Amino acid sequence: MVLLYLLEKEFKQFFRDPGLPKMAIAFPVLMMLVFPFAVSMEIRNINLVVVDSNRSVASSKLIETCTASGYFNLVAVSDDPDWAMQQMDKNRADAILTIESDFDRCLERGEALPVGIKVNTINGTKGSIGAGYLTSCIQRYRAEASPASTASPTAGPQLDVSAKYYFNTYLDYKKFMVPALIVIAITMLTGFFPALNIVSEKERGTIEQINVTPVNRGVFILCKLIPYWLVAFFVLTACLLIARWVFDYSCAGSVGLMYFFTAGNILVTAGMGLLISNYSENAQQAMFVTWFFMMVFMLVSGIFTPIASMPDWAQAITYLNPMRYYADAMRGVYIKGSTLADVWSDAAGLLTIGTVMVAWVILSYKKTT
Repeated sequence: MVLLYLLEKEFKQFFRDPGLPKMAIAFPVLMMLVFPFAVSMEIRNINLVVVDSNRSVASSKLIETCTASGYFNLVAVSDDPDWAMQQMDKNRADAILTIESDFDRCLERGEALPVGIKVNTINGTKGSIGAGYLTSCIQRYRAEASPASTASPTAGPQLDVSAKYYFNTYLDYKKFMVPALIVIAITMLTGFFPALNIVSEKERGTIEQINVTPVNRGVFILCKLIPYWLVAFFVLTACLLIARWVFDYSCAGSVGLMYFFTAGNILVTAGMGLLISNYSENAQQAMFVTWFFMMVFMLVSGIFTPIASMPDWAQAITYLNPMRYYADAMRGVYIKGSTLADVWSDAAGLLTIGTVMVAWVILSYKKTT
């Protein structure tokens, strides 16, 4: 009976706040409708300058092949390499394609094409991806222009390598980011809301009314956690529906398994928020501390950069990061259709950290009677 009264108090406190219910609705909608387009590794509108010393039909077709790919904006075609470099120095060109004067003759003879690629790597990602796009365009043009020249009559057996992409056949980056954005939305909301919970009651003085009651500390903390479970389930449901209706993406695995991992994640994020709230004296302090931990968790979780690409010491740190397990499991279930047997290590890591976090919250709550 005490549990029901405490839950009623928590829900009334949540819905009486003028901002929290609106944020719980607006934040996941904004994340799912805007961020999949903004947070993308697909690079377009690369400004290209061509230095064409050949000025032949063959070189014109190569330029046309590059611009027709849709990734490049042709700034100018010139025969002055120095002028082209000046355009790059002024940030008017992201890439320079150099076509030498004997380009058409080398193409006819089946020799290596005398072309060069220079990229502006102030933005390293844009530069490396742009170079890859240009290389792909040149290879495609070579194969179409002289397919017979790609293999020598005296050459030995050729190895034909073809790539096959599983789970995300068309390399759609939005599909890759949708489960990551769900993880970010749920973690941010269920981390910040609890961080403001106990500390706001401290500021208003209402926490003293609970402290003088015989309510057990464990029951009190449990009642603080349950509303955020429901908030997280609402956010997850909204995100899955938006992904289905707007992007036509559906979960390849069990939706119930996604709810299971979300419930485990709440033990960590809401527990961490309540823990910060226990040690904070005011809401501003709680917000700053929560923001610090959230940023660290996101940057070393594998959401934006692969964990395997991190140095060994950083990879070791990620084992203490609950978002590592949650993000890996959600991506596996949503994109690959992983089962619990496939992601059991993520479940074990998440539940272990969550149990420790909740126990710490209960023990750190100073209740006076």
